[in-house]
Formats: sequence, structure tokens, C-alpha cells
Amino acid sequence: MFSFCKFVSVLNMSQMVVLKKVPDKGDPSDILQIFPRYNLQLHCCRYWWLQNWEFKELSFPFWRIYHNSYQGAVILYNGAEYALTPDKIVLIAPNTSYATRMFDNKIPEIGYSLKGGRVSSSFSSKQVIEEQYVLHLFIHFNIGMPYDNVSSGVFIFDLTDHILEKLQIIKRHLNYEPTHFSFHTSLAIQSLIGNLLSDLPEEKWNLITKDYRTLEVLNYIEANIDKELGNTILAGKAKLATNAFTRLFTEEIGVSPQKYVKKKRIDKACIFLHHSNLSIDEIAIQTGFADRYHFSRIFKKITGTSPAKYKKVFGMK
Repeated sequence: MFSFCKFVSVLNMSQMVVLKKVPDKGDPSDILQIFPRYNLQLHCCRYWWLQNWEFKELSFPFWRIYHNSYQGAVILYNGAEYALTPDKIVLIAPNTSYATRMFDNKIPEIGYSLKGGRVSSSFSSKQVIEEQYVLHLFIHFNIGMPYDNVSSGVFIFDLTDHILEKLQIIKRHLNYEPTHFSFHTSLAIQSLIGNLLSDLPEEKWNLITKDYRTLEVLNYIEANIDKELGNTILAGKAKLATNAFTRLFTEEIGVSPQKYVKKKRIDKACIFLHHSNLSIDEIAIQTGFADRYHFSRIFKKITGTSPAKYKKVFGMK
């Protein structure tokens, strides 16, 4: 059971897989079938011990899964507290704003408090209890356009035997090898993600637009974030005059095309800063900015912090 959620998505018709050849008569599968396709991108899967985890605000443009092996941590979302307990697993949608806290620690008004590191096979239950550690598994991923375009939400599920089995496989691997994943462990991670996403109610994947022209443009932006994405170019993809396209896009999506593009560029930059070793100059180029100075100015305007500081706080070591 999930405890609360608010969830909307887009279905991109250009991401459908279509069987192009009609099967021969007599083939038991002689009906064309269409399946939605998504692009799972795993950014990280880590198992940490934590003594401090106090953040006033966390918000990231990718999905997150949390599972804690011991009690002591909470998520604060929409004015309520939700404990991360061993019998629950948490799924957080992209761009969800929430706070975190360990035990009764105070959340700093400015900055954050984080103390933790990788769990290894040398860890013992006695050490965890004596040092007041919480063992914290976290997985970051995207599933691509259009399914990352969702409204914010936190979902809390009961731990089933099947999910517990996947978690044990993942944690056992991470205890000994934090960098290179076996095919079996990779399948367990993907299975866990699929289980949680499929447990969301079907209506939560409803369309926010059925206009094929807008869907085509959204997909083009996603695939070409490092290129020129002016309104004239986007209008051409929609086969509309620029003014007509701008009006249609704004009505369908709720923001202007350029505001949407700018947000998508910064989202992609956050993913690079969080999960790659790219320099700020390289990230600026790969997200379509003229140079690092333009990129840094827009990044700080939207996120409230500089790219360098963001990487220092959230970059995965």
C-alpha cells in the first residue's frame, strides 16, 4: 500500500514499439501489438551507513528509492513526517521537495548535516547499534521521456517477500563490490524498480496531453537538450507557425516552450553534477549553454545555488 501521492505523466506516441510487419496468417500472433517503451537509466545504487542526514530541502530531477535496515530516519513532506522503517520501502518522484532528519536531530536553517559512508562486509549489528548508525540503501534512476515528466509525490510501500528478496541480493552485492555490478544484481535492481513503478495505480499514468504535435516536441527536446531549441525550430517539429505553436504548447503543458527548455537543461545538468565526473565547462556544453558563465548564472537563478556548490554537496564520491 502507498500512503500518499500526486502523480501525472505524458504518454509519448513516438516512443511506442510497433511490429512493422503483419504476421503471416496462421501465426498465433497475427495481430499487431503496440507496447509503451521506456528508457531506464540507472545513475547509482549505494548502501551507506548514516549518523547524520539533516537537509532542509532536497529535490532532484530523478527518481529515488530508499530502504533503511534500521529505524531512526524520517522524511518530512507536505507538513507530515514519514518514518523510514525496515518494513517499508520508499519511492520518490522526480522534482519532489522534501526534508530529512535522523533521530531527533535538528535540521539546520542554513546548510546541512551529513555524516556517513559506504557499508562493507566488516560492519556488524553491534557496531550499528553502539554507534547509532542507520543502514541506508538508495537507488537513483530515470525512465526517460515522457515518464519522468510527473508531478511530485512520495510513495511508501509495505515490504513484500519478493521485494525483500531483491533487496537482499542488492545489499549482499554492495557489501563486497560497490562499483561493478553482476548481471544478476543488475536484474534485481531493475526488477525492484519495475515492481514499485507497476504498483502505482494505473490512473496515475494518465496523459496530460494527447496532442501528437506537442508530444513530438517534448520528445525532441529530451533527445536534443544540447542543441539549439528556439521556438522556430520547435514549431517546425510541430509543423506549425511559431506563434500558433507557442500558444498550443503553453496551453497544453502550462509553461512557455522556452521556460520548459530551460528547466529541462537544468534538470539534465543536476543529473550530471550528481552522478558524473564531468567538469562544469563540459556540463555547460552538454546541456546546451553558450559557456560556463551563462550556465552558472541560469543554474543559480533556478536552483538557488552555484553548480560548484551543488556538486560539492550532492556529487557522488
